[in-house]
Amino acid sequence: MSSARFDLKSVVEASELLNASLDLDFVLGNLLLVAMSRLLVGRGVVLLSERESASRFRVAAAKGGAAMSPGDVATLLVPTDVVEGDAVPAALREQGLTLLLPVRHQQRVVGLVALGTKATGEPFEPGEVAFARSLVGISAAAIHNAQVAGQLQQVNLDLAARVQELDTLLELAQAFSTALDREGALKLLGFTLMGQFLAERHAVLLCEDDETLIVAASRGLETEMDEAAMELLNVMEAPCQLVDPEEPLPDGVADLLRSLGFVLALPLRTLNAPRGLLLLGPRITGRPYAPSDLSFLSALGALALTAIESAALVEARIEKERLEEELRLARSIQERLLPRELPRVPGLEVETLALASRHVAGDYFDVLELDDTHLLVAIADVSGKGAPAALLMANLQAALHLLRQSLDPVAPDLASATQRLNRVVCENTDPASFITFFWGVLDRQRFRYVNAGHNPPRLVRARGAVTQLDLGGLLLGVLPDVAYDTGEVALAPGDALVLYTDGVSEARNPDEEEYGEDRLDALLARHRQHTAPELLTVLRADVNAFADGVPLVDDVTVLIAKVGDALG
Repeated sequence: MSSARFDLKSVVEASELLNASLDLDFVLGNLLLVAMSRLLVGRGVVLLSERESASRFRVAAAKGGAAMSPGDVATLLVPTDVVEGDAVPAALREQGLTLLLPVRHQQRVVGLVALGTKATGEPFEPGEVAFARSLVGISAAAIHNAQVAGQLQQVNLDLAARVQELDTLLELAQAFSTALDREGALKLLGFTLMGQFLAERHAVLLCEDDETLIVAASRGLETEMDEAAMELLNVMEAPCQLVDPEEPLPDGVADLLRSLGFVLALPLRTLNAPRGLLLLGPRITGRPYAPSDLSFLSALGALALTAIESAALVEARIEKERLEEELRLARSIQERLLPRELPRVPGLEVETLALASRHVAGDYFDVLELDDTHLLVAIADVSGKGAPAALLMANLQAALHLLRQSLDPVAPDLASATQRLNRVVCENTDPASFITFFWGVLDRQRFRYVNAGHNPPRLVRARGAVTQLDLGGLLLGVLPDVAYDTGEVALAPGDALVLYTDGVSEARNPDEEEYGEDRLDALLARHRQHTAPELLTVLRADVNAFADGVPLVDDVTVLIAKVGDALG
């Protein structure tokens, strides 16, 4: 009777002790201490059930020199009640554990308590087994409560970690918003990877032209990544680690990452579109990257990509503004180089047209008076666009105006003058620059000219014949020592000279068809009786009708000189 009271008192005391704390280690440790001290056993183990499998248990506490250690996993057949001796699973008997008691909570086995043999070597008495059963029974609630408390504590820790991550991401978002260029954003990303994850090395691969991967930034990358490696990595669609056996990598990727010293590959995406890849080496601490780390890295990569793409937009806008300013300057230069007023010579009617496209393409024309009866006419198309083309055009105009002073109006040596002009262009421009050029001296009876690679102007006879003026030589700026031939044609009243740039013949319609020289010749012949202003108006209207709203891709420049009577 006294033994029963003692055992009951022991159970009550044990119950108070086990329920005094929500620390799982405390509960399990004291459960073993009470059981081992009351039953005089020298070894004990508590195994807790793994949620994913009813027969899978993990060692949560061990005392008395048990070979099993916390963290060890065992697959055991769960007994319905207390079992002893040979009924104990062999995996436990081999560890010297001969008494096994299931821990039940709400009709579910949540764990097992395994005890070794008594120090006396005697078998367990029924009273001792009953005491152990009672002790384990009252401990079930304490174990469950401690597990719930531990889970809540872990949830709170995870929540705190998430809050910390969000705070960090917010700070990083503010930092990335101040990165005005690509290099600044990549540098901030690199510092964050080193500071936040203690990664030994990293590489940031970005998509170029939406297809090709390039190494945009790296640290600790000792081996250069060739095109084959980039193509191999380009197929990755999900995060993967070398240490994760459940995530098979595409063929060859594991060996490639290992050879480069990386253990993690994380695709970078914006709006579900692949934009790059983040490669990380092992941590200095040796810990693998957890799922929460991958989430943080994905958010970090999205921030970095947004900053990089925003910086690219800023840089593109700045470059666009710079180009627009350059084009405005070039257009201003071009407009100032063109004659504001055309000289008047009796019997010669001159009309010009200069239409600017969206870009400055370097079209140039000039009409200069040599004497009371002779005009110098010129037209050119400078290669390139923008300020360089405008500056080259300015050099051409200056040289032409200088050479004009040495020309004899009656017998101009245009071939020699063109040679000098070509030499000046060659000496003052780079090899990639050139000029198509046409010029000539005109009076009512004769036109002498040199064509240096320009679209052949048209001589439209009063009777309807259209002739190309193509004698001359190579365009300006290609070779310094080039000989040129001079062409000469007789003129009569009603004849017209039509000089133009390729913006006319190459004007396109919505079907991508060119206006063409045949259409030009037919139009000029059909309207040959018009005055110079009327002919120019007809030509302009026909080109516009053909283009049907398609913007000009090149400047359109036309110069028409028509021979009239001496009083005209």
